[in-house]
Amino acid sequence: MSKIKSILRAFLMLFVVGFLLACALVCRAATPDAEALLKRSDSYRNGWPSYVLRVKITHYESGKADEDKLYEVSQKGTEKTYVEFLSPREKGQHLLMLGDDMWVYLPDTSRPVRITPLERLNGDASNGDVARTNYAVDYSAVYLRTEKVGSENCYVLDLTAKRKGSTYQRILYWLRTEDARPVRAEYYLTSGKHIKSATFDEYFSVGGKPQLHRWTLYDEIRHNSRSVLEYSGIAPRGLPDKLFYQGRTDRF
Repeated sequence: MSKIKSILRAFLMLFVVGFLLACALVCRAATPDAEALLKRSDSYRNGWPSYVLRVKITHYESGKADEDKLYEVSQKGTEKTYVEFLSPREKGQHLLMLGDDMWVYLPDTSRPVRITPLERLNGDASNGDVARTNYAVDYSAVYLRTEKVGSENCYVLDLTAKRKGSTYQRILYWLRTEDARPVRAEYYLTSGKHIKSATFDEYFSVGGKPQLHRWTLYDEIRHNSRSVLEYSGIAPRGLPDKLFYQGRTDRF
């Protein structure tokens, strides 16, 4: 009798272990691949390996719009970005990003000035919001949950900075479940402070590829402040390496 009980106990143990393993495999298969989703989401702001676009930034303070600022962004790969300031009051200024390093060139200085991605470019938009748009390069992604944003079903990803050049320490990122299109984001500092939020408001087709057209940044410290970024003139373009050479003397 005791032998039969031992056999039944062993069988029950094997059944429980098998059941738990099966559940673990099912759960693992059902969990979205956060890194793959993040990489796919980047394609909505980086449609080609080398391209040029224009960004218009309109800042609103207490509902009142400031002067629009216009920038031309040239990006090659994930490590090289060159930004030319086109607005009359900023004419002659340039921004250069190479890997984790970033500089601004000013007409009245002989040498570039080192800056950080988090420093403000215009309104609530930082340098990194315009020049560092490849989140899959800068952040590690973990899937948190699935939830609705308005009428959209979204995956929620928790992004953590993995390199010193990342603009933010942490990002909560909502991506549409059907195509990983960005819907909204929350941005956090190393201290854990929530400093900005974003909504990705409008997309359009460029050469058959859906690309981000307009998004809005909201200041979570000064709640009456927001900036609208509109992209236009997006086009693939071969860009010479000399454009991204830090020692160029002909920028002005």
